[in-house]
Amino acid sequence: LPPIAALVGRRVAHPARRWIVAWCLALVVESVLGRTLGLRGVHNLWVSYTFLPLTTGMALWALSYWQARSTLRLALRSSIPVVFVVSVALTVAVDSPSSFSLVAAPFPGLVLLLAALGTFIHLSLRADAPLLGYDWFWVTSGLVIYAGTTAAIQPLGWYFLAEREELVRAVWSVSAAGVILAFIAIAWGLLCPELPISSGGSSSPPSSRSSSSRSDS
Repeated sequence: LPPIAALVGRRVAHPARRWIVAWCLALVVESVLGRTLGLRGVHNLWVSYTFLPLTTGMALWALSYWQARSTLRLALRSSIPVVFVVSVALTVAVDSPSSFSLVAAPFPGLVLLLAALGTFIHLSLRADAPLLGYDWFWVTSGLVIYAGTTAAIQPLGWYFLAEREELVRAVWSVSAAGVILAFIAIAWGLLCPELPISSGGSSSPPSSRSSSSRSDS
């Protein structure tokens, strides 16, 4: 949905939006690959192990463009190689790509959850217009839902798969609904009009808000 919204709305001048679209397209590739292997009866859990550090890094890079301070932007970008290294280390030391992940998959999800939630709170405190008009409000809300859902699903699968496979299937369906809700929110954010980002030290959040908000200001 977000790439379609970006295509229809033609509002991807902001680099954060372009990276969000790229992140979604990478997730599409991951889903198609995993589903193709699964339908053929081929083991596919390794796909999420491979893609998760990459897609998390793309989402963190997108969030960095919405930071109001250069230090926060640098912190998010510096965390990307750390997430990659730690994810690989946890995969080798604790988890196995042949089964659901206990820590290697939840770790990037929790990092993204904290980054999206922190961005949401930081920009909300600096907002000078109704929050519903800002693109980052919807995108970060969607990222919080997505990251929270994906961080929880793998450990649940790891814990219950051996004895309660039907429960794992039910939880997976619920998580799918959460992911759909997340992408609806992100797509709505990409449909919001963009505002130019000031090159000066403005105190307003570097993002977009609705045209009604602009007219009120």
